[in-house]
Amino acid sequence: MTRFVLRRLAIVPLLLLGLVTIAFVISRLMPADPIAAIVGERSMNNPEVVQAARERWGLDQNVVVQYVSYIGRLLTGDMGTSFQTRAAVSSDLAERLPATLELTILALVIGAVFGTVLGVISASRKDSFTDNAARVFALLGSSLPVFWTGLLFLFVFYAQLGIVPGPGRLSARVEAPPHVTGFYTIDALLSGNVPLFVDAWAHLLLPAFVLAWGLMGTISRLVRAAMLDELHSDYVRTVRAKGIAESAVMRRHVLRNSLTPVVTIVGFAFGSLLMGAVLVEQIFSWNGIGSYAVEAARSLDYPAINGVTLLGGVIFLLASLATDLVYAAIDPRVRLA
Repeated sequence: MTRFVLRRLAIVPLLLLGLVTIAFVISRLMPADPIAAIVGERSMNNPEVVQAARERWGLDQNVVVQYVSYIGRLLTGDMGTSFQTRAAVSSDLAERLPATLELTILALVIGAVFGTVLGVISASRKDSFTDNAARVFALLGSSLPVFWTGLLFLFVFYAQLGIVPGPGRLSARVEAPPHVTGFYTIDALLSGNVPLFVDAWAHLLLPAFVLAWGLMGTISRLVRAAMLDELHSDYVRTVRAKGIAESAVMRRHVLRNSLTPVVTIVGFAFGSLLMGAVLVEQIFSWNGIGSYAVEAARSLDYPAINGVTLLGGVIFLLASLATDLVYAAIDPRVRLA
């Protein structure tokens, strides 16, 4: 297992370097000038102001020098200063990350739990009305784009029915809890403010469900297919021949052996959900990494763009490593591959 972990860790720095390099090159190839966002349109006609801004942010140097300088600072832990916020990118990311993590973790739990339940129901009642309804629900979740479902659910459940709160992490004129973890739900409980926890939880549910619906559909289809394959295995016929109840056969044998592929899906889904929450955060006015990435892209904020890309790469690689470790623990054949 130690050699397995070391092999995975050895390639992480190279992957991150490649990721940062690609993001750096693509951002520099954009047909726009970030100086306009830095100094404003009115100051673009003033050559002295423009030149001073280029020198201040190092944009007067050629691309190779900028790249070498950025990598050098990055090795010391300096991700640069945002053109827009004028704050360190690392500080901006640390401030925004808890909001995205809170949303993503709940979405992952919803997708994994309810996706597994739907898959079990579909497999145990194959070709029934329940099975068909669950499969349609899963197909819709996997097919519909999140921006459409997000807007639709906001319109129906907030604007029309009024059963869920509107966009944002908290209601208007409600102060955020004292910062401890950055998770409003946890911080509200730590401060003993139950009404604030209820408000934060209510705001969290709808965007988390929208983000989780696609994962729910993927997992339910995977569990259903795996369980149907297991149901035709020889060991299942042997267990049934011993007179064990069908519910025990499904729970103790079929489901347990069908969940192994789900580990891979859940592990990779965490990184995908975390960095794929851009549209959900925009729709629900969620002040997280996704909205920060959109703001950085709009203003060609090079340091922020590279910082978000690097953070996403680190999270995805760590999630991939954790998935490999869990999968290797479950299946020793993986360690020998």
